Amino acid sequence: MSSKPSIRDEIQWRAKLTFGLVFLIGTLIVAQIFVVQVFQKKKWMAKVEKVQRKPMKIKATRGNIYATDGSSLLATSVPQYRVGLDVTRAKTKYLDTKLDSLAHLIADFFEDRSAAQYKELILNARRGGKVKFVAFGNRLVDFQEMEEIKSYPFFREGPMKGGGKFEQLNRRVMPFDDMALRSIGKLDRDTQTKGDFGIEFSFNNYLAGRDGVGFFQRLAGGVWKPLEDTPEVRPESGQDVVTTIDVNFQDIVESSLRNQVVSTNAKYGSAIVMEVATGQIKAITNLSRRTKNDQVYYTEDFNYAVKGGTDPGSTFKLATMVAVLEKSKLGLDDFAATCNGTIMHNNIEMKCSEEHGNQTVKQVFEHSCNIGVYALVKKYFGFTKADNFVAYMKNFRLDKPVGFQLKGETDPIIKDNKSSTFSSTTIPWMSIGYESRLTPLQMLTFYNAIANNGHWVQPYIVKEIREADRVIEKFEGRKEEGQICSDRTIKMAHEMMKGVVENGTARNINTGFCKVAGKTGTSQKRENGYVRGQYYTAFIGFFPADNPKYSCAVIIDEPHGANLYARDVAAPVFRTIADKVFAYDVAIHPANNKNSNIQKIETHEQSGYAEDFRTVAEALGLQNVPNNAGWAKAVKNGNSIAWRKVNETTDVPNVEGMTLRDAIYLLENKGYKVKYSGLGKVANFAVESSKTVSLTLQ
Repeated sequence: MSSKPSIRDEIQWRAKLTFGLVFLIGTLIVAQIFVVQVFQKKKWMAKVEKVQRKPMKIKATRGNIYATDGSSLLATSVPQYRVGLDVTRAKTKYLDTKLDSLAHLIADFFEDRSAAQYKELILNARRGGKVKFVAFGNRLVDFQEMEEIKSYPFFREGPMKGGGKFEQLNRRVMPFDDMALRSIGKLDRDTQTKGDFGIEFSFNNYLAGRDGVGFFQRLAGGVWKPLEDTPEVRPESGQDVVTTIDVNFQDIVESSLRNQVVSTNAKYGSAIVMEVATGQIKAITNLSRRTKNDQVYYTEDFNYAVKGGTDPGSTFKLATMVAVLEKSKLGLDDFAATCNGTIMHNNIEMKCSEEHGNQTVKQVFEHSCNIGVYALVKKYFGFTKADNFVAYMKNFRLDKPVGFQLKGETDPIIKDNKSSTFSSTTIPWMSIGYESRLTPLQMLTFYNAIANNGHWVQPYIVKEIREADRVIEKFEGRKEEGQICSDRTIKMAHEMMKGVVENGTARNINTGFCKVAGKTGTSQKRENGYVRGQYYTAFIGFFPADNPKYSCAVIIDEPHGANLYARDVAAPVFRTIADKVFAYDVAIHPANNKNSNIQKIETHEQSGYAEDFRTVAEALGLQNVPNNAGWAKAVKNGNSIAWRKVNETTDVPNVEGMTLRDAIYLLENKGYKVKYSGLGKVANFAVESSKTVSLTLQ
């Protein structure tokens, strides 16, 4: 019987076995390393290269959108930066001594968390180990803000030592805030790469450019560096879009409309100014009433001018009367009808605003007499068939979209015998502005044709595509050959529209410097039937009345208050727009008044930028101009004026007599916030606090 191995022998055997296994595994590892380094080196180096280098998209710079002057930016892309910290980079000693300082600076800068909360956020990420990057703030910062943050602890040490990082993101901005927002447009929220609506959407192919592809190398800290010696597809920047919008007209139209929709608590408002001869849209605005947290505010979130199709109301009577004049050859002073305030048609009552009595053709239009229009259409067209009357509407192009450059225009509805809802009431009610659907832009285009001596012109809002200073493509509104009606009818239409302001429903706006012509329109709102007390008000016309250069439409829907008709709601806005545009565009001033106006300008006390005064003086032929640089003030000196230099180095510069634009420029450059009230130039100003100045305009 063999003896058992001793414990010592067993330990030695196991040690030898373990050593042998370790030696064998070590030999295999060394052999594998040798194979990898000698025979498989190229294969693994290629894989490492693939991990450390990869092709990445290089985003193209989006083109700019400009106003009609080609220099005022309406939309542009600017770099903004996301701020954050790689919590693994800084050494523990540096973290302990500088973290409190960083937390206080970041908290004061962003004002979204306390210093203690920022400190805890960083320390938790440092301890946890899973989250390496902590983002700061609830917003992106601009270049100047980034330069300020670079002086903070961790950031001034650089991204490798301190861990402070800035991620650049291009953001679309509108330098004039939300001016003409629905027409200019915005980018989609998710990718910020393509237009969501407006010009940004309709002209996206021009603006977007073409993204490129380049190879990037991954560096320590997760930073990707572009490789210059590798093939790439270079990005092509987007082209610039030049619009027809005049920023001064746009400001006039927006402020005039906003004042009225706010004061009447209207559901929405819309206004358009178009150049008669060319069809260029000089201004377009839309305001919707919205409620948030029980607070009412107005914002531009729907383009009613282009998409807001509805019954046009009495503004449609211009088309009806033009058709009647073409068909009948009536004169303006010919008898039209006797209005007793109401009439029955197939057991349905048609009402007028009042009993007008005996009416001439011109008076029917001036007084917006429903009964008069009914009688004329019945006599010259009849109500049983639509073909004859509708043929004129089609000749006026009211049955077709205008083909506007912004996508999404609502199709008009002009019923005929083939329409499924055509009935015995269609023609009489259509003739006074019901049983149809037209947008404000479509109605304005018809009025513009009347202002343009019968020549129909397509409205447009983009006039050029540019690459830098080179014009790539030009756009113009299509002009129809011939006239939509005779010269005789055009002349009578102009007289009727002037009469509305001089003697008719809009005589309350027969004031001001600029003579205007147009038509009021008040239609009852329809929601499963017409709703009492809810109205759609409009005034559409042109100015100056005797030599039209601009046509304009003002729409205010569902106003509230004592006076709900177009004469009291929409017409005053038209008057304000006409007067301010007239004051701005000296080219439309009557020639015989120019010399007297220049004399008034030469003796008018005012303040502003000296170079601007010299530019105006050169255009108007003025001799008395400031000769200094910087800012100047005109003061009375007998029957003339003397120029004095404005001292802009004081803490609060004297801005009396300046335009709001100049006053804001001077005061904001001094670090003040500016509040203002009224219209015109600065009459007086007061310092409300260490950071706020209040201006009163007159």
